[in-house]
Amino acid sequence: MAKGIVAKIWNIKEGSMGRTGGAQITDSISYITDEEKCDEHLSSLIVLGGGGDVSSMAQIGRELTYVTNEVKTLSGVYIGCKNVSDVKNATAEMMQVKQFFGKTGGRVALHGIISLDEEESDKKNAGKLMLLLSDLLDKVFPEHQAVYAVHTNTENLHIHFILNTVGLDGKKIHMDNRFMKVVFEKTLNELAIKYGFTPNEAWMKKAGRDKGGSIVPFAKRVMELRQAVDESIERSEDYDSFLRDLQGQGIQTRSGKYLSLKTEDMTKAVRTYRLGSRYTVESIADRILRKREELLRSEVGDHVKDRASGAGAYFMISPLKRYQDMTREEKTECIHKLRLGRNPWKERYESNWQMEKMADEFHRTSNVYEMIRTYAPAGGSAQEAMEHIVELQKQIAEERKKIKGRLKDYQPIIKLYEQAREVMTKAWLYEHSGKEEFKTEYEEYRVLCQRLLDGYGKSVEEVAEYAADQNGQLMYAAAQSRELSQIYKTIKRFKEREMNESVSEYVSLYEAVGFGNARYRAESLGVFESSIRYIAAEGADGGIIRVVITPDEVDGKRTERAEITVFDAESSKIKAFSSGDMSSKEFNAQLSLIKSEMGLYRCHVFDDKDSAMRFMSEQTGERGRKHAKE
Repeated sequence: MAKGIVAKIWNIKEGSMGRTGGAQITDSISYITDEEKCDEHLSSLIVLGGGGDVSSMAQIGRELTYVTNEVKTLSGVYIGCKNVSDVKNATAEMMQVKQFFGKTGGRVALHGIISLDEEESDKKNAGKLMLLLSDLLDKVFPEHQAVYAVHTNTENLHIHFILNTVGLDGKKIHMDNRFMKVVFEKTLNELAIKYGFTPNEAWMKKAGRDKGGSIVPFAKRVMELRQAVDESIERSEDYDSFLRDLQGQGIQTRSGKYLSLKTEDMTKAVRTYRLGSRYTVESIADRILRKREELLRSEVGDHVKDRASGAGAYFMISPLKRYQDMTREEKTECIHKLRLGRNPWKERYESNWQMEKMADEFHRTSNVYEMIRTYAPAGGSAQEAMEHIVELQKQIAEERKKIKGRLKDYQPIIKLYEQAREVMTKAWLYEHSGKEEFKTEYEEYRVLCQRLLDGYGKSVEEVAEYAADQNGQLMYAAAQSRELSQIYKTIKRFKEREMNESVSEYVSLYEAVGFGNARYRAESLGVFESSIRYIAAEGADGGIIRVVITPDEVDGKRTERAEITVFDAESSKIKAFSSGDMSSKEFNAQLSLIKSEMGLYRCHVFDDKDSAMRFMSEQTGERGRKHAKE
């Protein structure tokens, strides 16, 4: 008798043995896709008389035909992937997602194994095992990238999977014991039964009863008891009537220092403090006492400084206002843009995302000195400006936390409003347009409105305006936080470049252009760069060059593009070419030609054109002084 399916999951962390997150993921993927871990190859399917069990191999082929994700083969090993376009480029694609959401550290991936019992480990089940894992990923981790591979070289047929901890939606996986028991193990057992494997009996017993002694999962029990408490608070004007209302719902109560609740299908009571901080005896009494008071609001400050200066030139509100000073119409328009992923505090004239990002970066880079002066206390250094921005980010985080706390406190009120909003349109159609088919929704809407009024002394309109305002404040805070993050990154890059220049007074033209490094980081690490730089050289007074590097896509593969523009000493454009229009060899040949024609050997990199032109102009004086000495 088979003992059942088993699974194990562990973390892959950045920094283990001094290695980066990308290197750790690459090593893990290389391990699970190693052909030595699989003693039966797909190529055996077409080698008749090759010594293997042809019928078993054919069965694997039939099973693999039905895998919903694209099944790859790497040296014949059974490979699958989810939300990854190319297994060989999986690390870069995973790191790109992490970089986009700014979550590149800590736990970078999960490595899991699902193993069948020896009695069910016939190689013909390899395809079913891939199907099982494909379904498991769809159900439990639908937004996350994964690479997986079946290993057939042991007595227990098993499948490895490497899972990006950061999803395409930006959420990071947090797997505690409850998640493993309630979600992962439960789902895996269900899929094991679906595909004809023996489920894990230990998991079934472990999931049998919750901490309240009931067969209902504890998480669901918590939600049910919270709902009962919220409804009793709504209908009560003091603590004693609150207890009587709970008892009227069929809930046994025991009140003292703690309040314990027990329903008929629970073998033991649960103390309400286990339902959350808003469900202690003190919190419940306070909620009853204050439930009819005016809804308290929290506001987000204006932390992006001095918008009239150069550092804030790329912000724009029409007219320029803080969120709390806007009219209702202006707030509505602002929130609408934010929901579309647009920033209402920025001018956006560009027609595509590459040019848009490049223009943003140009504004930031060209105003970096103004940014430092704006954010550094008393005109301090770049480091002081960065530290001040970190403090501003902390203030925003505290303001967001306060608003979220308020919304959590008013959750029962807002929940009633949201239920009313769902039927509001149909209720209006019944009342004002005679749509009889919506009478049920109209009656439901009236009941919800009356509950808000009787239980909390609030109208639907009042709660709607409050919820919209507080959620708008959260979006305003998030927009400011993103802007400060971009400013911080710009100053940080400037500071690092300054430090690099202090170590090496000059670099070669190829190093100054930086295209090779940018392309390597994009294709190998999934880190994409958008930058503008200007290059002038010692002893060269014939002109400067501008380098614009932006993300690009070639044959379906993400990479970088470099646009080179050459200016003469009068600042007129005399030549331009792009890496996207030629091979790497031709591009390097063009750089070599410019280097020899203009004498760009001892190069210096500048953030803006004026600085580069001044440096170039100074070379004329240096050359004159040198000839005078000779």
